Amino acid sequence: MRFSITRHGIALGCAVVALCALGIDAGAQGLERALITHSSESISITPLIYGIEKGFYRTEGVDLQFRILRGDLAIGAMVNSKEVDYIYGAGTAFLAAVRGASLKILSHDFKSVLFYLMAQPNIQSPRELQGKKIAVSSLGGTGAASARASLKGLGLDPDKDMTFIVIGAASIRMAAMEAGSVQAAIMPVPWNIRMRQKGFKEMIFAGNVMSQPLTGIATTREKLEKNPDQVKKVLRGFLRSLRSIKRDRKEVSEFIGRKFNLEPKVVDEVYPVILQTISEDGTVGQQVLSDLLDQVKRETGVKREIAVRDIVDYQLLREVAREMEAKGTRD
Repeated sequence: MRFSITRHGIALGCAVVALCALGIDAGAQGLERALITHSSESISITPLIYGIEKGFYRTEGVDLQFRILRGDLAIGAMVNSKEVDYIYGAGTAFLAAVRGASLKILSHDFKSVLFYLMAQPNIQSPRELQGKKIAVSSLGGTGAASARASLKGLGLDPDKDMTFIVIGAASIRMAAMEAGSVQAAIMPVPWNIRMRQKGFKEMIFAGNVMSQPLTGIATTREKLEKNPDQVKKVLRGFLRSLRSIKRDRKEVSEFIGRKFNLEPKVVDEVYPVILQTISEDGTVGQQVLSDLLDQVKRETGVKREIAVRDIVDYQLLREVAREMEAKGTRD
């Protein structure tokens, strides 16, 4: 398997890093400012951006700003420059932690992946993808893992005769498909619907061949040690949003339609998928996490002993949930 990172993707990432430092709302008085990122504008970020728009985080005292930023750049900005406070790509954070980054995943919202492998209209069979270029958002994380699992599910070997092109956000991957510079791309819901409407072909739903926690909140160990109060505020906002997503169908559906420019009939297709795959309490099962750890260690060649608790820690989330329950907090 060969990898390539486009100069356009690198330039975009660097530009977003610059915006991260400048884009925080200076008008938010009396609130702690924090920045959270994700690699693409997919349906999987719905709980996060819905919670931000509804003011759940501001109610807790945090002016949480969201930016699109490629996963590897976000990890670097969290660990090194400290320009990013949190990352919403739990899969990317998991991979980075296995490789030694000082990160902790604090919550999960989706229990399964929401990706489709999309191909050019002229691709008639999976075998025609051999030797072709496959667009992904980064070399690691859930999207890349979904692409690999999808290719295997189609009877292909992602380690042979495939070139993975790192491009970045879903919008850029779709543009690359439209330009014909790549022959396939791993795309999150609802981008697969947009592409299907344009004539691109759905090859496989990655969720049928791969079960893996998708998104959630992760931060550095340093942030946990130095500012646990802010982390708890963010987790309270997260839980408020998670509960509202499951409860307020009409309002959430309208939000999804508006944010992702989807027609009501498409939203009606998307919302049940969200309900089916979203976590009940912001956690996923221990066995799922153990299987994921084994898989990531195999794929990365990491041999050292690692426990799930070294990477995923729901302690603060559960503490926050108990506090909210004791106070009778409903939203």
